[in-house]
Amino acid sequence: MRHRLVFLCTAALTLLPITFVFAHERFIRHDLKVPVHEEYFGRHAGVFLGMQPDMLRIATVSCVLLLIFLVIFFFRQNLDVFIEHRLLLSGLRGRAQRFLHHVANFLTDKPVRLRWFHAVGEWAVVLFLRSPALVLMYSATNDSLVMPSYPLEPTSAIYFKYIQVFLAILMLTQTALPLAGALVIGTWIYLWRWGWMVAADAIPVLTVAVVYLTSPWQSHKIAITELNEKQVRWVRLVLGFGFFALGWLKIYNYHLTAGVPDNYPAVMDDPMIGFFAMGTNPLFRRENWIIAFAYAEVLSGFMLMMGVFTRVWGSMMIWVLAKLMFVNFGWEEIPHIYPIAATMAIVFSNKVGSEFAFIERIQQRAAREGRTLVRIATVAFASLAIAVLTVYVLLYAFTFINRSHL
Repeated sequence: MRHRLVFLCTAALTLLPITFVFAHERFIRHDLKVPVHEEYFGRHAGVFLGMQPDMLRIATVSCVLLLIFLVIFFFRQNLDVFIEHRLLLSGLRGRAQRFLHHVANFLTDKPVRLRWFHAVGEWAVVLFLRSPALVLMYSATNDSLVMPSYPLEPTSAIYFKYIQVFLAILMLTQTALPLAGALVIGTWIYLWRWGWMVAADAIPVLTVAVVYLTSPWQSHKIAITELNEKQVRWVRLVLGFGFFALGWLKIYNYHLTAGVPDNYPAVMDDPMIGFFAMGTNPLFRRENWIIAFAYAEVLSGFMLMMGVFTRVWGSMMIWVLAKLMFVNFGWEEIPHIYPIAATMAIVFSNKVGSEFAFIERIQQRAAREGRTLVRIATVAFASLAIAVLTVYVLLYAFTFINRSHL
């Protein structure tokens, strides 16, 4: 039934006469004021992997950072026991011990048994399920589809504006959520008519559709304040992959990304981005910022998608998105409320999991059998392979693609 809904909603959308302005960029100003160093993003003879040295340096910093996080993650149970029972908490009692125990649980994605934590999680779910309606209404008032990044052609804008308002009403009243989910997926599929980059840019929109489609038809009679384990997993996978893809798109379509610091120079002063770009040539500051910003998003999306220190990286994503909305770009980035709410629903859930659980099981079995070398080798090989494949493969492939015409 739900598959038929997606098909029917997509078919209905494709019948409407609409002309899109090809614009997968954000609604903020992004016009280039200074030409980009095109050679930076191409092939360089006589250099390792043929990459520009600063680009390779940023990628290596990202690879080492990912490698460290993966190794710590796979050994986090042992580190938690060591810190909690031998190093810090062995001599603590009372509130101090409980506080550090809750902090450790939060950082290692274990259940946090606190009333306020549960209350914030419930509030985040409610906001997550309803915030897309705010984005839709905001887009409708700005003659755009789904988000301000996709402006509508005036002759057909009226149809899509009413559809978005109708969908927003379903979301706000929590009515027939499976229908709302089908409409969201149908709209996303419709975006493929204007290229894969447009559809890739809108992947985070699909996050809420997962929850809508798995909700009961009598959703208006039920107070949905908590996501089950499967819903949390799918939200984490879709949202994480969405940011992972957006990070790579920043490198692929670097002209678009370069226009952002041209109009908002303060974004290049972010300390988190500066960490990735440390030690690079100031002559290519903007190009280095593009790669560093992209890798910050790639790693955040990857960690969230794969469930590696989900709460730690999710919290950093919430901070960055809120900073972009309230400090850097202002009202034009108000749609960030939606990914902030989606990330909060994951961070404050006690049902987060990991896609690398099988590696943990292998090394834990080796630990029980006393095969320490096998255990260390398993974690080291797996972490190194994951880090190298995640960081270098696509970047290396991009250097062979001429994107100067984008």
